[in-house]
Amino acid sequence: MKKIINRTLLDDRVKENYIFISDIHGNLETLDLIKQAQADFPVAQLVAGGDYVDGREHVKEVLNFLIEQKSKGAIILLGNHEQMLLNFVEKREHQNGIWFYNGGGKSLVSLFGSTVLPEQLRDSEYYRFLKSCPIMYETPHLIFVHAGVRPDNRYNDPATYTEIEYGLKFDYDFYRVWARDEYWYSDPLLKIMAHNQTGKTIVTGHTPTATLAGKFVDGREMKRLPIDDCVVRTVQYPDEPARIFTDGGSHSDPLIYPHNDGNVVVLNGIGEIVRVYNWKHPQG
Repeated sequence: MKKIINRTLLDDRVKENYIFISDIHGNLETLDLIKQAQADFPVAQLVAGGDYVDGREHVKEVLNFLIEQKSKGAIILLGNHEQMLLNFVEKREHQNGIWFYNGGGKSLVSLFGSTVLPEQLRDSEYYRFLKSCPIMYETPHLIFVHAGVRPDNRYNDPATYTEIEYGLKFDYDFYRVWARDEYWYSDPLLKIMAHNQTGKTIVTGHTPTATLAGKFVDGREMKRLPIDDCVVRTVQYPDEPARIFTDGGSHSDPLIYPHNDGNVVVLNGIGEIVRVYNWKHPQG
């Protein structure tokens, strides 16, 4: 049974496998990786974790693919780039012009052949599709969300999200599509990796994984990687579920980083990674 509460799609069923992809950013190569994963795991639940627009040239093809996949049962979540698009249409950007600064103009050219006014985008199937997307998908063992949730046992209580940073309120919705350091660390200043006390594996995109770095309280260290090495990375303490980071860096310049094609991750029902598809391993 599925129901939506606070823009979270709650599902009390456990699927054998889930295929997760986030941060496609108009990248056609990523679609080939998804199709390969679907061929290998034909009954797996496809979950897309946001950031389909902005970045590379094929935003229209990506959204058309996702619209078709949704009609077949895929779960399509919202990312911060889609939220910026919606804010542009609804004329409520939290920073004037922020979407165009992050590639919105290029997305409009892909979708319509030129930049268009907010009213024209509002009248499109793409706006209606993205407007309908939930922010989070939660199963008995897994949380799929674009940026993260506060990793404690009140992660799903909107009333507890009250922080103000850079003059912006990190409410429940804003946090789930924008958080970075707030989600990664228990101590952002010292870059101490937070524990995951939600009781569930959390799977996210949002930030190229190569940039993730910090220290664990048990002395381990996670080091920053070269930006063209955006592999799937896991943060986990003993006896706790993992936090899995998947952003393969497709928002980067394809001429400089031609192989940042995304990571398509297959998980089992309890949140263990079964297989990863990327440019190094297109067959998984």
